[in-house]
Amino acid sequence: MKTWNKDYPLKFIQLETRLQEKKKELPIISFQEIQNIASDTPKPLNDEELRLFLEFHHEIRALVYFKDLPSYIILDTQWLSDAFRYIVTAKKFRAISIKNRKKWDELYSRGKLHSEVLEDIFKKKDNMFTTHKDHILNVMERFDIIIRPNMSETADEKPCYYVPCLIKIESHCDIYETFNVTDCTCKKSAWLCFKFRFKPPHLMNHLIASLSRKYEIAEVVVPNQMKKSVALFGGIAVFELQKKTHLRKLLVMTFPNFIQVQVLEFRKDSIIKRGLYKDIGDFVTDELEKIIHTRFKMSTVEFEKNIECGHTKPELVTGSNELSEEQITEYMDM
Repeated sequence: MKTWNKDYPLKFIQLETRLQEKKKELPIISFQEIQNIASDTPKPLNDEELRLFLEFHHEIRALVYFKDLPSYIILDTQWLSDAFRYIVTAKKFRAISIKNRKKWDELYSRGKLHSEVLEDIFKKKDNMFTTHKDHILNVMERFDIIIRPNMSETADEKPCYYVPCLIKIESHCDIYETFNVTDCTCKKSAWLCFKFRFKPPHLMNHLIASLSRKYEIAEVVVPNQMKKSVALFGGIAVFELQKKTHLRKLLVMTFPNFIQVQVLEFRKDSIIKRGLYKDIGDFVTDELEKIIHTRFKMSTVEFEKNIECGHTKPELVTGSNELSEEQITEYMDM
């Protein structure tokens, strides 16, 4: 039992019982309503105790509550899972709207979730999904199921959601060619490699979500079209490290047992000094640790950090050089 040997107020039991009954009527309720229920028990909970109650029960996954999304509390986690499933269902199980077919195709190729597609998804479902669509989408962002990328103000496309797990793998995608990375146009840092014995398939999606909250996603010209799109590909993402000039980018790639990152400098006079990108390496390391050990508590998943020459082609990186914590400042151009 997840609650075994944990101390918490006995008066919580009263509210637990009331909410179990309420869950049979509604899968989601407002914070105001749960406040009313908490104050209407023989041993009322004050606001501080109520928040402790909600945080505790979120931790044991009995309900879904986020301090920064306090308006509603989801009582029925299966109802929320159904909402998630409606977004990520495989294409062959869909009844796709002919009117919005092109936008549906973008969902299953580029992972782009248009508002019209969202309308198609929710319009035939339970009214509760439609009523609480905005809160559901906010919660899905928190779980990294969808992301809303930071984008340049000059971006050709309007802001919308992306579903990382639905971005189609493009084995033919040469990311260096896409961004015109050559010895003449670009200086490359060494590859920083995160090597796993076993890498959970969803790990890259969560890392992309974390990075998209910190950095602006780069843009790239769509082939055969006169417009730009965000640089999210299957297993590849590119971020801007300089918003104004766009001359420094972060390349993140995943392979079966690797996640590897590299900084690309497009200034002709750039010099990549030792330790220049240590903060980026530290951020990626910290985010992976949080995802693995704090968020999902995957005690059997570990990684080691290695380094490789920056001139090695992405698909040939093996992380052959060990990188200890004492040597992290040596993350440099090779």
